[in-house]
Amino acid sequence: MRVSDRNIDRIYINSLTRPANYKMAENHFHYYYEMYYVRQGQCRLFIANTPYNLSAGEFVIVPPLQVHVAMYPTNCTRVNIYFRIQDACKDEEKEAWIEQMKQPAVMHVPAAYRDMFDHILTSMLQEEKVEDNSSAEILGLLFRQFLLYARRYGEKREDPKKSGIAADLEIQKAVNYIREHYGNEITLNSMSDLTGLSPSYFSRKFHHVTGMGMKEYLTYVRLDKAQLELLSTNHTITEVALNCGFSNSNYFKDAFKKMYGMSPKAYRNSRKTDAKTAASTAADA
Repeated sequence: MRVSDRNIDRIYINSLTRPANYKMAENHFHYYYEMYYVRQGQCRLFIANTPYNLSAGEFVIVPPLQVHVAMYPTNCTRVNIYFRIQDACKDEEKEAWIEQMKQPAVMHVPAAYRDMFDHILTSMLQEEKVEDNSSAEILGLLFRQFLLYARRYGEKREDPKKSGIAADLEIQKAVNYIREHYGNEITLNSMSDLTGLSPSYFSRKFHHVTGMGMKEYLTYVRLDKAQLELLSTNHTITEVALNCGFSNSNYFKDAFKKMYGMSPKAYRNSRKTDAKTAASTAADA
């Protein structure tokens, strides 16, 4: 699994055209937000446990730490915008933004307004090439304009499952089971029995749809749940490991450090320090 750079210092944007059936070499996640906007063609994203089909004039925002992989059923031109929460909303809106972004949703831009959105994206792509003291601020203003227009004219697709493909229902069933029962023993054979597919076919299909092996996805889910438990409870590291399905605490520590860049103990302490600093800053304000 590829992990992107830990931080960004401003908004970044790029545009790429991918041929039909192109598939990313690895699934990955970021420590910041990423917006996928499709200008032409179609793109299929698998974000955490949900498939999303995007057509021209549609976009989805991938939250930080959400594993995702892209596939392209047709030739596709897409724009990616990488940003931090402060680039998208005011301080008083951050809590609501974070809550809203927990479950990504596909936003559809009606054809009548698409030229307006394309113009903003073109301006942002041109500004990305400029390197002066104003470019970061101009990118921020353009991105806020994009989001405001999306709020005014965009149409939210409420049920992402409607964008799924019927042939992938078995994999959807498997990933839902993993996210609900991550603390239990889960094996390739048990998932094979659950979906009614042979172990070898299930393994190939799971990797094709999600971009990762079943074991790799299971580890990702367990680590994601573990970091939440570390921050919300006083459980020991060993207890967290066991609760999240890791029978070996040393393996848990190694896997956690590989994903988050620090040990479980250091992660817990650093987040507590951040929370105390934020509370102190708010009290002084």
